[in-house]
Amino acid sequence: MDILKSLKDRYATKMFDKSKKLSEENLMTILEAGRLAPTSFGLQPFRFLLLEDHSARQAIKEFSYNQSQIVDASHLVFIQVKKKIG
Repeated sequence: MDILKSLKDRYATKMFDKSKKLSEENLMTILEAGRLAPTSFGLQPFRFLLLEDHSARQAIKEFSYNQSQIVDASHLVFIQVKKKIG
């Protein structure tokens, strides 16, 4: 695989089909891939927060520049990063 070509071909999804939902298996694969991502000293100073509740997602939409993806995607994952490691 040509890495530079892959980086140039990246795609940001602007719209989601509300009728489709990511399978549990694919969701777990994505979260596990993130958990296993390499970090300096192997510290993994982050955690993933999964928000599926539609009303909560609607409430935070305004803090995301009113992007429809916040409520239209089947899952919303936050990455929480520790600022201090001790």
